[in-house]
Amino acid sequence: MNSGYDFEHYLVAGHGRAYMIAKADPEKYRQKIMEICGKDYTFDMQCEGSRAFLTYDLISLYEDPEPFITVAEESFMNPDIDKDWNQICYLSDLLALFDKKIIVDKYRHIERQLYSEVPLTDLIPLCESFEYLAIKLIRGRSVRVLGNVMRDIGRWFLSRSEDITELRTHFLWFDTVAEEDFGEDRYSEAIKATEGVDGVREYIKVMSTSSGFERKGKKNRVTAEAVLSWIREDPKIERFEMMCRGLMTMDASEAEKLAKYFSTETDPDIKASIASVFTSHKYLWPLDVSLLMDCTISDNSRLAEQINAALSLLKDDRLHDYARDVLEKGFDHSAIIMLIRNFRKEDESLIFQHLEGLPITYDNEDIWHEIVFAILDSINTIDFPSSFLYWAYEASLCSQCRESIVDELIKRKELPESHKEEMKWDANLDIRALPTN
Repeated sequence: MNSGYDFEHYLVAGHGRAYMIAKADPEKYRQKIMEICGKDYTFDMQCEGSRAFLTYDLISLYEDPEPFITVAEESFMNPDIDKDWNQICYLSDLLALFDKKIIVDKYRHIERQLYSEVPLTDLIPLCESFEYLAIKLIRGRSVRVLGNVMRDIGRWFLSRSEDITELRTHFLWFDTVAEEDFGEDRYSEAIKATEGVDGVREYIKVMSTSSGFERKGKKNRVTAEAVLSWIREDPKIERFEMMCRGLMTMDASEAEKLAKYFSTETDPDIKASIASVFTSHKYLWPLDVSLLMDCTISDNSRLAEQINAALSLLKDDRLHDYARDVLEKGFDHSAIIMLIRNFRKEDESLIFQHLEGLPITYDNEDIWHEIVFAILDSINTIDFPSSFLYWAYEASLCSQCRESIVDELIKRKELPESHKEEMKWDANLDIRALPTN
């Protein structure tokens, strides 16, 4: 299924189709590929990983890779990116495929900046970049290299006055990678292999210290009354703020109590904030769906928005009919999601009337990504058509979602041969590794 997306769409998505398009006419896309050699273009680096492997494959289409590498190196060594974690990750991933020496140079450059008397909070962006570079340096290398990096981190620990549990948090990822790559004996081996053991011993001391974190017991769980008090204090409180205060520790019985408050509340802003609690799979609306549906036509736009978001997570025949009525009048992404979750065979054409014209951009990520999530949540529904999976495969900018889509198509034995070829070039290495036979 080709929905008419262009090269740049597939490029941003890290989609193997980008490679296939460029391969057919490399010179046509030379300038665009040159540009992305110097700037991260991933949709979500933290969830997906970088697009570096696709970029490397695109560079390989040209006889002379040097102009492309030069662009990447110049961007990488620019001090302006030192605190840009996405850029550091992407460019170090890309350049490590050619030469690790420049990774060492950037590592040393950022290490020097860490030796500063400014508060640790001001150094966090540099710590994040430095940690990723440290991970790149130890991958596939000897225990001596591991020991040298441990020594460097440990010496920096010695230069700081903060509590060691605070210092430890900034290198937990590095330590996890070190254990995965070198095993549980990495500490003793690193000491034996490294001359500057003072830093290694400090690293071990800090990283072996307990964080002191303990899970909250049931007695500390947030209650419905507590959540309601936050809302009454600030009727337009955002759900994120409630999460920061401990919303997600509330148990199911308390969530049901909170839902009952919704039915008796008259202030639309307070009702909207209560409804927002039920806009994730953690807390689905526990009472009769009609209590929410009665508010869908509220003049308060915030209340209507939160109500529709909560309804879009539920399965109920009444929601199916409501969603169809809404979509017959025009596009509404919450209604599309409701119809997908309450899908019937006759809904396919109506849904596609709206999906086929939907722009896929960073700016409307909350719309198309939620639709993709709804599709993935519905794949086990009886007679749920693969046409939605094909649409999501083409449309989504998220390679993590695409991995789940491809996996499902493989299970259904409905993965086209063209998709199998594209998978070989996907930026998501887990997609490349999926069995297609």
